[in-house]
Amino acid sequence: MTYSLYLAHINDTHSHFEPTLVHFDVTIEQKAYQVDAYCGGYARLATAVQQHKALAKENNSASLFLHAGDSFQGSLYFSQFKGEANAHLLNLMSVDAMTIGNHEFDLGNAPVSKFVDQVNFPCLAGNMDLSQEDQQKHLPLAPHKNLYYYNNQLAIANYVLKPLGEKQLAIVGITHDQMHNIGCPDADCHFLNAIETTKATVKHLNQQGVNHIIILSHLGYEGDIALAKAVTGISVIVGGHSHTLTGEFGHLGQACTGNEGQWQNDCLILQAGKHAESIGLSCLHFDKSGKVIKLDGGTQFLIDDNWQAKQNGQVVCEQTRAQISEYLATAAGLLKCPDDQQIAEIINQQYRPVVEQMKSQVVTKLSHPLRHSRMPNQELPNGSEVSPLVCQGFYQASAAQHPTDFALHNAGGVRVSLKAGPLSKADICGRLLPFEITLMSYLLKGEDLAMVIEGAINNATNNGLMGTGDGSFPYFYKLRYRYHADKALGQRVSQIELEDEEGWQVLQPQRVYRGVSSAYTLAGKEGYDALLNSWDHHDLELSMSDSFVSFASSKEYLL
Repeated sequence: MTYSLYLAHINDTHSHFEPTLVHFDVTIEQKAYQVDAYCGGYARLATAVQQHKALAKENNSASLFLHAGDSFQGSLYFSQFKGEANAHLLNLMSVDAMTIGNHEFDLGNAPVSKFVDQVNFPCLAGNMDLSQEDQQKHLPLAPHKNLYYYNNQLAIANYVLKPLGEKQLAIVGITHDQMHNIGCPDADCHFLNAIETTKATVKHLNQQGVNHIIILSHLGYEGDIALAKAVTGISVIVGGHSHTLTGEFGHLGQACTGNEGQWQNDCLILQAGKHAESIGLSCLHFDKSGKVIKLDGGTQFLIDDNWQAKQNGQVVCEQTRAQISEYLATAAGLLKCPDDQQIAEIINQQYRPVVEQMKSQVVTKLSHPLRHSRMPNQELPNGSEVSPLVCQGFYQASAAQHPTDFALHNAGGVRVSLKAGPLSKADICGRLLPFEITLMSYLLKGEDLAMVIEGAINNATNNGLMGTGDGSFPYFYKLRYRYHADKALGQRVSQIELEDEEGWQVLQPQRVYRGVSSAYTLAGKEGYDALLNSWDHHDLELSMSDSFVSFASSKEYLL
């Protein structure tokens, strides 16, 4: 006896309601071409889900549409409408369940609470412990009936059950257990070990006679592999966080896991890329014990006919275009999909006008391109050309309210390089600084500031510790230093100087300085834990992008 499930899944959509430009590299008759296609968007996703569910109905099979987290952040649609637009559109798309990702917590718990209140589907975070949550605070999470968090009484994740033939299928949501290191949840919201919570929950489900188990995860692909290896009895992990394409996409020039990487300890691992460009569309066949014995389908990039092909930088002729079109029509991993008209109209009428207005609002101009690199390299020995200017915007915003000594920003908070020419408000808020995080001013001792610099660089370079990535690399305005990678921990930063009206002054360890940075770094994330020693915090009531818009607006040419 086998059981089939038509599964559609997305992850890390980051408010990309409209199609995203994707570059494919294809080879036809030993000739290489670059195909630039606008893929996905919520209107196309909705059509793909509808078609997949209709196919399930035709075959008298169960169907599910799952979101593996990080719906928030990443575009102008989020910066302007926060979670409200996401909730509206995801409701219309008939999501069956969603795990809460780390970016849902970027602005604390209140926006998550609002989002959960607005959606009509279960939100899952089975390893989120709310037993110590203050129920008197503004917008607590625990009262929401559609929020499935940790069950302290049973010491397992709360879960959703769905019918699968005469069996039951459990959906367990597990989010990142290092949330306080990578997100900004409230202090009274705790996250328990993902593996231990899953192990206890799978054991409980098995005792209830439930063997068909989907873990809806926001752990990242490596975290999913570790989970599958550590916990026996998981049927499928539907994941997010690392923006991974599971399956084979080498023929399209896309980084992917390959087919073999999808299976660990009899568990199938699925993830569907990023930014609503693509969607997982599969039919899973289970045996009676819950094991997936056959997988049909996989992740699909949703394309239309509006694509361009080049060879050696030149647009191809019509004959070659017809040949490429024939290839794209049958290539695995590509699906031609029209827009759902209802969702397209809602985006166009309710949300896009504000975005279009921002696109037409030119803030300043650039006389030449500015390149962004997270860390210094051979091409950019001083690192990012953009990040110091972002810091200057922070400084200007803070200095207008408090005497300020320095500004700090982590490299990962800046997302793109800037080309020469006009720079619009949309470029700044939607591309350069898309994370809607507030600026904070604070006081800090000089000795702690030295540890901030070293901690952030150590984290970025894995120097003496297991870091979280090069996004932590620090950039400053009105501060300079030297870093010695070969010295002992705590002694790697020297010659720290801050600039004032009289020039560059040596850092005084016991002196108190006022700094400004994002609320994210101030929360001690990713090597910035010495910032937890700061005090006298002031919310500047400006986002990172707000400060840069204001800073750039005062100049006809930024550079």
